[in-house]
Amino acid sequence: MLRSWGYAAVAAAAVLWTTGAQGASITYHYSSGSATITATSGTQTIGVGTLSLNGQFAAFDSTSGDLTDFSFTTTPNQWIVLNTVFGGFNQVWVNSATMHPGAGYGTLATTQISPGHWNTSVMPVVVDAVYTAKNTITNTSIGPLPLSYTNATPLNATIDVIDGTFTLQGITLGIISVPGEANPLIVKADVTFVPEPAAAGLLALAGLALGLLRKRG
Repeated sequence: MLRSWGYAAVAAAAVLWTTGAQGASITYHYSSGSATITATSGTQTIGVGTLSLNGQFAAFDSTSGDLTDFSFTTTPNQWIVLNTVFGGFNQVWVNSATMHPGAGYGTLATTQISPGHWNTSVMPVVVDAVYTAKNTITNTSIGPLPLSYTNATPLNATIDVIDGTFTLQGITLGIISVPGEANPLIVKADVTFVPEPAAAGLLALAGLALGLLRKRG
C-alpha cells in the first residue's frame, strides 16, 4: 500500500507536470506490500511462498521515467516452507532483508506504456539479508547468517503513478551455499505494492495533469 507525502506533495507533482518542469521526482511511501518467493537449487524448485514487506519508499521521476531511489524491507522473521528436505532442513527463515540501489546504480532504459505507466530497467540492486535454516522435525537450525548479494544483471520495474502500483521483478534475495548439497539455494522474489484507496485517488489527479501535459506538448 502506498502513502504519498500527502495532498501537498501530490498537488506539487500536478503543478510540476502541468508546467512541463524537468526532473519531477516524487517520493512515494508504501505502508505494506508482498514478495512472491521462489527457492530453487539447480533445476529443482525447492519452495514457494509469500513474504510481507514494510518500511518502503520509491522515488520516481515522471518526466524522464527514472526510478531514482528506493528501499524495501521484509517484515522480520518470516519463513519459506521447503517442499523437500534440503541440506537437512525444511524451512528457510528470512530474519530480515533490505533491497536498495548499489554502487553505480542507474536507470538503464525506460518505456512509457501509457500515460502514467512505465516499464523501467535498473541495476545494480543490493540485498542485505539475514537467514536461518531450520528443521522443524529435529528442532535443529543454522544461523542467523548475514548475507549481502548484488544483483548485477538488470531488473525490470513496472510503475503506475495513476493507480500507484509498483512491481520489481526477478530480484535475487540471496544465493546460499548449503553443506552436503551440490548446488546452492537461490532465493528470488517478485515485489509488489498496491496503494491505499485515498492515495490512489490523489495520484490519479497527478496522472490526469500528466495526461494534459502530454496533449499540450
